[in-house]
Amino acid sequence: MQFVAWIFKVFFSLLGLVFVLGMLCVLLFTLLFGALWSLVRGRKPEVAVVWQRYQDMARSKSPFGGWGVGAKNDADVVDVEVKEVPNVARPQDQLPKH
Repeated sequence: MQFVAWIFKVFFSLLGLVFVLGMLCVLLFTLLFGALWSLVRGRKPEVAVVWQRYQDMARSKSPFGGWGVGAKNDADVVDVEVKEVPNVARPQDQLPKH
């Protein structure tokens, strides 16, 4: 009876190992396909974008002011120019129809 229990343990251990390795292969294939597809389209791979956003968020939310260089505030504020639009009544046939 112990021999049968040992065979079941080995069988299910191998089955679990095959499942884990299969999921790892699927994950690796998806990661590589996504990176190649991003490069074909001329964009940064999504993994790199997500990782960069995570690092930026972690730096800005750190409790002691950041690990590296602080956040830069180099943005210039530009006011919008106001342009007056004349109030011209359009004929009824040119009004948009809903």
